[in-house]
Amino acid sequence: MTDGVGFSTTMLNERTIEMIVTGYPAADDLLAFIHATFPDATFSHVLWNFSRASLAMLEIGDFKDLAAAGRQFAAARGADARTAVLVQSTADVLLVRAYSAMTLDLRPMAVRAATDRQELLDWLGA
Repeated sequence: MTDGVGFSTTMLNERTIEMIVTGYPAADDLLAFIHATFPDATFSHVLWNFSRASLAMLEIGDFKDLAAAGRQFAAARGADARTAVLVQSTADVLLVRAYSAMTLDLRPMAVRAATDRQELLDWLGA
């Protein structure tokens, strides 16, 4: 794990997990977090909380790898699985939207990015 990077999880309800990331994670850090958390998934929806983290270390190839890793566990999450990404700025929202659109060729997913946590919680039904 990259120095200064932190990860934790919180179940928000029986269907929704919040994955909290702090610092400047690299793709390898996030992939390790996915592989440590998703195999035992009892949740359908994920709120990735980057409100105290930066996406500056990530590139388009990293987003493709992360999307592919998440999809490995899609069947266990169910057909209505949703992924929300909470970020610090409008620029980060646009970055996540652009990168998400570029990964749709892997298989469409319900993904939403925003700077408003409550907006994302409402969308997730949490």
